[in-house]
Amino acid sequence: MSKLVLKNIGKTYGNFHAVNDFSLELQSGEFVSLLGPSGCGKTTTLRMIAGFMPPTSGTIEIDGQVISSPAGVVPPEKRGMSMIFQSYAIWPNMTVAQNVGFGLGVRKVPAAEMRQRVDRMLEVVKLGALAQRYPAELSGGQQQRVAVGRALLSKPSIIFADEPTGNLDSRSGAEILTFMRKAVDELGQTIVMVTHDPIAASYADRVVFLADGAIVDELHEANADTIIDKMKSLGG
Repeated sequence: MSKLVLKNIGKTYGNFHAVNDFSLELQSGEFVSLLGPSGCGKTTTLRMIAGFMPPTSGTIEIDGQVISSPAGVVPPEKRGMSMIFQSYAIWPNMTVAQNVGFGLGVRKVPAAEMRQRVDRMLEVVKLGALAQRYPAELSGGQQQRVAVGRALLSKPSIIFADEPTGNLDSRSGAEILTFMRKAVDELGQTIVMVTHDPIAASYADRVVFLADGAIVDELHEANADTIIDKMKSLGG
């Protein structure tokens, strides 16, 4: 059974079709990148998958269960998913450790277990020495590593990443993408990433090219140069 299935998803605003008859399947442990220029529908698609907006048509399934349709949407907080945003989206009044462990606190995980799991995750994302610092004391790359650690620690069904390297320099961006790649390879995590960057997309198992709200092509295990060539051939 596929992990995530989008069947003929559409999203319209009046006469404008932001997403048009979009169908896609992801397997468990797959890293898929939705790639395309601004306005192609990739972020709208991601927001529908995450539950932030309902589709106008079609259905979205997780593990065989419909979670979104025009008839109703399972709220984001009940989907068991995590999201990594371009703007980091971490709590400025919490330390690094508190931010990473936030989801465990909401689920009332015992304090001793939470400390152990947070400490282990901080080592994974190379923030162990910064556990008691606040976001204002961190670089952009470090803040995004906090967001990645928080997403991974909750062991979500799927992680969504919306331009996760958009505010980072190339070195910090590569670090974040490497952590995400390891999450797939070593933890079996399923990731859907939206990006317009061919280099970022090259970390994915599969690159799905979008234009005018629809899928126009796909590549598997492609490098950045191949992705760029494909974008050019598609007029991107």
